[in-house]
Amino acid sequence: MNDLDGAVLRRRVHTTDPDEAVAHQQAYARFRAGPIERHGFEFSLVTASVETFGVTHMRHAARIEAQAEPTPALTAVEVVDGEVDVRDARGHQAATDLVLAPTWSPYASRWAGHLRMTTLDLDEVARVGAEVSGLAPDEVAFGTMTAISPAHARWWTTLVSHVEDDLLAHDDLMALPLLRREALQRLARAALTVFPNSTLDHEAHGRDSGEPATVRRAMAYIDAHADEDVTVTEVAEAARMGPRGLQAAFRRHRGETPLAYLRQVRLERAHRDLEAADPAGGLTVAAIAFRWGFSNPGRFSATYRRVYGCSPAETLGR
Repeated sequence: MNDLDGAVLRRRVHTTDPDEAVAHQQAYARFRAGPIERHGFEFSLVTASVETFGVTHMRHAARIEAQAEPTPALTAVEVVDGEVDVRDARGHQAATDLVLAPTWSPYASRWAGHLRMTTLDLDEVARVGAEVSGLAPDEVAFGTMTAISPAHARWWTTLVSHVEDDLLAHDDLMALPLLRREALQRLARAALTVFPNSTLDHEAHGRDSGEPATVRRAMAYIDAHADEDVTVTEVAEAARMGPRGLQAAFRRHRGETPLAYLRQVRLERAHRDLEAADPAGGLTVAAIAFRWGFSNPGRFSATYRRVYGCSPAETLGR
């Protein structure tokens, strides 16, 4: 994924040669494949990627078994129609419809059928994880192959479908640096929410904050879903507690409600987008405000000025 100019790299492969199929798959993980039945073998690959993320569909007519090295990118594998079975070096096994390929150890795997793989640049995921948790980037680490819950897995599938169908499918959208960065951040934050990792167990906003794990999980969910229509019930489910208990925990430990924290995060993201936007590119204050859930431009401007000491238009014009 080295298309630094923002162009979408698209690739299609179809072969009946198992050796050629294995060679194409080595781009995602270095592995040593076992014997493959050649009679009736068929393999196809369709991929769309930019410099930091991509989505690939692979179809195999035969089962492949392999010993693989740790993946060089964060790679989430969804079973569309078929199977995936992975066992890492610690003996942990995953044979579900959504598997995170191990970045932390070699692994044995078996797969067949139609798979969809989402790849994310590991350094970028670590950077986003550091931003939301307070950890150093080299402390952001995954170590479990399965999603936190079936609901988390379903949400991941929905998000990837959106990125694939509504963003990667359109070269004109992907040519916009701000949109590519936003898509990457959404995927990275989602991965950090869906799959267990070190940021979820860290005191995200200061080691001495005293915030319990439930509040930190809620904040991580809000950070990852700030550009969506988030409800307190959804946040509470991610925090593994009831809505009333979550409201009380936020007031006790943060002196605010979950929705107040959501508004704060959205305002920070809008501020960041205003700073990064090129006025000549056609983005407006109203468009950025709407993206982050502020439907009233006047109210958004007043709140923005109170927090940042200047108007959104002044920030955009710098």
